[in-house]
Amino acid sequence: MSVAPSRLAFELMLPGVVIGLGTGLVAGGLAALGSLPLSYVALTTLALGVPLAVMGAGYDALLASGRIRLGGVAPAMLYWIPAFPLARLFHEVTLDIGAGRSVVLPEALPSFLTFQAIMSVGYAIGFLWLHENVAGLWWVRVRDHNPVAARYVGQYTQQAAVMERSKKPKDRAQPRTKAEGDKPG
Repeated sequence: MSVAPSRLAFELMLPGVVIGLGTGLVAGGLAALGSLPLSYVALTTLALGVPLAVMGAGYDALLASGRIRLGGVAPAMLYWIPAFPLARLFHEVTLDIGAGRSVVLPEALPSFLTFQAIMSVGYAIGFLWLHENVAGLWWVRVRDHNPVAARYVGQYTQQAAVMERSKKPKDRAQPRTKAEGDKPG
């Protein structure tokens, strides 16, 4: 059975899309807990979730192409430092437009983007943690027909084997005791 290349690409990008949409759902849920209007909750969910889903798919596309190292913290941070502020800018502009207000960011844009870049480090760590824990489960399911997913699973399996070997006790010489000739100091 041959699988279409578009389906293979979709399968590889799905974890990033799910994490991005999940982030939007969490933001919308927090807005709902804050008793904000339903229109604000819906707009927050979509205006943040959709761009983060697109950026998550982009992260997975770079991962599949080998431009980002699997499980790498620094590459994830370097990706999300510009991506997260752009998603947040889209979110804020969409909220202003949706509320019928004029867009108020232009005069505060540098400080807004700087703050969002700082916040992106936390998002990158959370994204990577979720990605490492969610994507692996997905890739195991699709590895039989998706060669890139099979490569990922192989890399994780290899890393797990290295870690398992490092946990085993090494043959070390037993420390000598006083009975073996050590003289008190």
